[in-house]
Amino acid sequence: MSSHRLAFTDTSLTDGQAVVWSGALDNRMLLASAAPLSSSGLAAVEVLNPAVLDECLARDEHPLQRVELASRHYGSVPLRATVNLLTGHGRPGADVLGPTTIESWLSALAAAGIQQVVLLDPLLDLARLKAALDSATASGLTAVAALPYSADDGVPDEIYTQRAESLVTAGAARVMLRDESGVLTPDRAHALLPALVSALGDTPLDLHTRCHTALGTVVALEAGRLGVSGIDTALPSVANGASLPSLPSLIRVLRTEQHFKDLPDLDSLLSADAILAEIADQEGFPAGAPWPFDLATYVHQLPGEVAADVRSALRERGRWADLHEFAEECALVRREMGSPPMVAPFARAIAEQAMCHFDGEPRYDLLRPVLRRLLQGVYGTVDGDLRTDLQERVGLVLSPDASSMGVEADLGTDEAVLLAWVAGVTVAAIPRRADSVRPYEALTPYESLARGLLERAGRYATLSVQAPGIRIHLQQEG
Repeated sequence: MSSHRLAFTDTSLTDGQAVVWSGALDNRMLLASAAPLSSSGLAAVEVLNPAVLDECLARDEHPLQRVELASRHYGSVPLRATVNLLTGHGRPGADVLGPTTIESWLSALAAAGIQQVVLLDPLLDLARLKAALDSATASGLTAVAALPYSADDGVPDEIYTQRAESLVTAGAARVMLRDESGVLTPDRAHALLPALVSALGDTPLDLHTRCHTALGTVVALEAGRLGVSGIDTALPSVANGASLPSLPSLIRVLRTEQHFKDLPDLDSLLSADAILAEIADQEGFPAGAPWPFDLATYVHQLPGEVAADVRSALRERGRWADLHEFAEECALVRREMGSPPMVAPFARAIAEQAMCHFDGEPRYDLLRPVLRRLLQGVYGTVDGDLRTDLQERVGLVLSPDASSMGVEADLGTDEAVLLAWVAGVTVAAIPRRADSVRPYEALTPYESLARGLLERAGRYATLSVQAPGIRIHLQQEG
């Protein structure tokens, strides 16, 4: 076998932390692992996606400042962002990010330091994608077009290869098979991946897969052997489960196969992971852990964060034993919505609708807003059949073709206006850039206790703590 160079992109700072840490990785933590990650030989580090954008705003952090900070601290390693052309925030007219909005957003990302962008249109509307891919290229970005994968029966390899070829025709520099539900099996990979590699020719094929069924690492290893050019991974602290395969685990195996060249430096990756593990320990964040194999995953096909949230919701209800019942309801809702790909914005809305039914509400008594807009044709055309009674209930939009291309806002040159439109918030909700952001500082238990006491000392005249080996006494004067 000839030598093969695999490119690895780390998604610990986006998908990994979103799933395992519920999105708690702030801008200080982003910088903590910069030195070892930037020197590890990664092909790219992903620093922004729609979920992280929302998480930043919720913490009053500026999302573009996050990118700018990464650009200054991550050296020469390329930075990547993922952009979904369809939104779920429900702002009037912004269900689809139109060509002008996307052009402005991609230009802003490039100016902040992004070099690669994954463009996802769940419905694979080629007109929308071509406009976005052209804008990405014009902004100097490497444009990666996502090809959603599902475990649906009756979708042959030929359909995937045709879709992949159409993405290249639309202007993609790379194509990414995106398995956000972790349902790609090694057997299917052995047939599908070589077919895609052959069909794409000189255009590289990337793989994004998850570990819901504990098969993600095996699928990623097989993908490398089958000619895939790039694989998305995570560091061990935020890998596995609904996250991505652990890159150190992959490297340990691939090192034994001499035809793989220029693998990332394992020691640097482990150093970066040790920093994340220290943050998790200090903040009380959970560690990434494998999920056991369960066939329910192939039924509900819920992606990353949504699958993790559903597991928590079922356990809180004391109904974990009913997972398969929920999975069947989730699959039924999806079919009645025309079987859209189980990615944002559809997957969470389908899961929430199924949970309402699961909890005993009359079916579709209350319809999730994203599903209402899907039925109205706002997002475009789905492959399957929609429930006609539900369509009649909500009514079609006046001009679905025009709506599905996005309604353009008067963005002008104001960055806050652009960011508000993309995120679906008011301009007043866009935070100012912080004057300075220092990397996360790990503290000893003593330092952590002292800092906490100092923060509270202003409320008390005297504050004392005594324990074996510790004596702290704070007293206000005057």
